Amino acid sequence: MNYPEFNVSVPVVFGRGAIAALGERVKELGCKKALCVYEKGVEGAGISDKALASLKAAGVEYATFNGVISDPTDAVVDAAAAAAKAAGADVFIGIGGGSSMDTAKAAAIAFETGKAAKEFILARPITINIKTPVVLVPTTAGTGSEVTAVAIISIPEVNGKWSVFTNTTLAVLDPELTFTLPKRETANTGLDALAHATEAMTTINHNIHSDLFGEAATRKIAKWLKIAYSEPSNTEARTEMMLAANFAGFAFNNPITHVGHASADAFSVKFHTPHGYNCAISLPEALALVAPELPGQAKLIAEALGIKLNGSESGEKLGALIADNIRQLMRDVEIKSLKELGYSRSDITALAHEVAQNHLSDFSPVKITDEVAEALLGRIYDTYQ
Repeated sequence: MNYPEFNVSVPVVFGRGAIAALGERVKELGCKKALCVYEKGVEGAGISDKALASLKAAGVEYATFNGVISDPTDAVVDAAAAAAKAAGADVFIGIGGGSSMDTAKAAAIAFETGKAAKEFILARPITINIKTPVVLVPTTAGTGSEVTAVAIISIPEVNGKWSVFTNTTLAVLDPELTFTLPKRETANTGLDALAHATEAMTTINHNIHSDLFGEAATRKIAKWLKIAYSEPSNTEARTEMMLAANFAGFAFNNPITHVGHASADAFSVKFHTPHGYNCAISLPEALALVAPELPGQAKLIAEALGIKLNGSESGEKLGALIADNIRQLMRDVEIKSLKELGYSRSDITALAHEVAQNHLSDFSPVKITDEVAEALLGRIYDTYQ
């Protein structure tokens, strides 16, 4: 018999100004020289300077790699690993959104194993545990990558977006690092976190522990995302959203996500639209699809979103209510439709086979065939315009 499993993957240091503790915590790991991995946007916002100052104050040497891009490729991972070797680094510090943190995770594997990224980042993910410390510092309230085992990397030569699972060492969460996050990224990453929380609650592997984190994250996002979006300097909203994203990361680390993320991956590969946007646009119909199979879980999600229920709703009705609620939240934070971005319905439904073949679709309680995926993609396009 298979029993559900829940792992709290890494210790979490949390609080306003927590970036100041980074250096001492890295020093406690016995590390001598760090490779700090981030995007140029993190550098431009001055966030990397705060991390480097903390390392310097603790007497930890460092080198930097600012070559991370959105949807990082295997070549970026290999370049980061090479930079670590050239610098003589013994710890990776990923600073930024999911792209930076995933690059740091995958680069640590390449660094330790001596393998090129495309040798271990595969269509069906494998797990590679490593001894090299990996410390993650999120600067968005969305991906939850700081507490998950997964690293998602693009492989351009096969037009794929694949992943690998590995262990990490420490997460340092400082809500102040999100204060400069633009409104569009606030919306996209916040809805990405909602997708993590609610898809985790509706996979075939959902369990009582992941449900606890998923429900808490959903409640926080329902309450605070619109405020963080409209009031970017609202300290309480930014703090609550960072907690929500972190909770959502814990929620999906074991049960993983399902067909909403499979659709999002297909959009990323084909259109190169932001991951958070793709998850947002896919989420309402993904949840409506699976709700009839898991009405109890749908009821938990509906209540967490603040939907008024009379207790007699069917799974299908709950799915419709949830989808309507999330679409309204998307409108409140000004998420554009696929049509507004210039895509046709046939552009979207043409991705059905890719969605059905994505390993994440295997975690859906509804079997995702090409026909089911095509109908789902059509509804994603039709119901949000």
